[in-house]
Amino acid sequence: MLKLLPSDHPRHPVGPPAARQAGVSLIIVLIMLVIIGLTSAAAMRNATSGQKVTNNIRLQNLAQQYAEAALRHCEAEMLKADADRVGTLAEANITTTPVGTADAATGWGQAASWTGAGGIAATKTTLPEARVKSLDSSFRPSRLPECVVERQGLADGSLAYVITARGFSPGYTADGVSGVTTAGSVVWLQSTVLLD
Repeated sequence: MLKLLPSDHPRHPVGPPAARQAGVSLIIVLIMLVIIGLTSAAAMRNATSGQKVTNNIRLQNLAQQYAEAALRHCEAEMLKADADRVGTLAEANITTTPVGTADAATGWGQAASWTGAGGIAATKTTLPEARVKSLDSSFRPSRLPECVVERQGLADGSLAYVITARGFSPGYTADGVSGVTTAGSVVWLQSTVLLD
């Protein structure tokens, strides 16, 4: 008869089977929690990015609407008789710019025209606050829309008036000297009016 020595007995793992599984389960659960946490963080980052993009589009659209309001206001003023126009758009204030002038040399292309320090600043007209309507104050522009007008002599001898308008978003700010936008949104629109 063959006798088994203690060293010949099959070896059994130390401890009960449930204790071994709990250790592996804990590691798997921790790995799953890390994966879920990273996925949640990425989803929240995407959601906030989307919200920022949507808000920027909304601000741009508001600035566009204000620029359109200023452009329509100045066009309507220019269609009136000189004596009936708002004072800034009187013929005496409007300067003539040659046709084909580069944008930087035109009146509207100079920062001084918008900051009030020169150029065609005499024609700078601000849209009356009563014409800016909004039930919610968060949609009102931080700066009222404005326009400038300059005259251009055409090849056939007639005169055209170039009207340039700017609309600003809520939260818009600019450098006081250079006029460069520092925050918010600004939209520029332009039209040409031929008067008979």
